[in-house]
Amino acid sequence: MEGVLEYIKQNNMIKSGEIIGVACSGGRDSISLLHFLNSIKSELDCEVVAVNVDHGIRTTSALDTEFVMQFCKDHHIRAYKFKAEALKVAKEEKLTIEQAARKVRYGIFETVIKKGLVDKIALAHHLNDQAETVLLNIVRGAGLNGARGMEPIRDNVYIRPLLTTPREEIMSYLDEYGLEFVEDETNK
Repeated sequence: MEGVLEYIKQNNMIKSGEIIGVACSGGRDSISLLHFLNSIKSELDCEVVAVNVDHGIRTTSALDTEFVMQFCKDHHIRAYKFKAEALKVAKEEKLTIEQAARKVRYGIFETVIKKGLVDKIALAHHLNDQAETVLLNIVRGAGLNGARGMEPIRDNVYIRPLLTTPREEIMSYLDEYGLEFVEDETNK
């Protein structure tokens, strides 16, 4: 992930002394981002912590949280874990499961920021996600604004350090460092 540090610096994503919460599900993208940011934290003069949200959608989701907590323990990374009820929110608010999961996840992110536990949340969206977002927005008729896709920084607190990194590079990084990750069966 050669260009990630430069991308972070070019976009002034992380300031000295900040606490960066990495949204970490335990999947390949978030594990690679967490590991990478933790490996360069002294160069960026920041602290890196994990923020894990168990949406309560799958029966195996608690195992994913356990995986993240163990990964953080093994790599000496402070971690916060939260349990949400996305299915209940979806039913009560007549949302899709994906919409409800996003709503509860971002609600948790906002809470940890407001409480001062973190200054920013790093999201593991990468180049392939960006391409998918642009295509979906064009199909939906979003026009030129939608065709731009995701921004590297949103609302001054959500950062996407991997936005120019292709999935293949993330996979190579995982292989290079022998990093394990969990596979969310609902992604299939």
